[in-house]
Amino acid sequence: MTLKQAAQTALDVQNACNASGVIRSLHEITTEVLWPEAQRLNLGTRWVNSHPIIAMYLFKIGELNGCGISSLDSGYEKAERECMELANAA
Repeated sequence: MTLKQAAQTALDVQNACNASGVIRSLHEITTEVLWPEAQRLNLGTRWVNSHPIIAMYLFKIGELNGCGISSLDSGYEKAERECMELANAA
């Protein structure tokens, strides 16, 4: 999976209803896409933790859990916009 595909998956997962499936997908993207990209760019944990793809997943997991995190959060729009830019990159 490419970074572009991972960004699109993060956008698509916003329609999910199964937290365990979302978490499995997050693990796959983190392991197979974000960490290799961080290593390639010589970046670390902070870059991975604050990546908009991670943010989109965390918003969805929070929404499914009912803990008060949702797409109404102010950070959601920024993460969504950044994922859309990545997903639509050439």
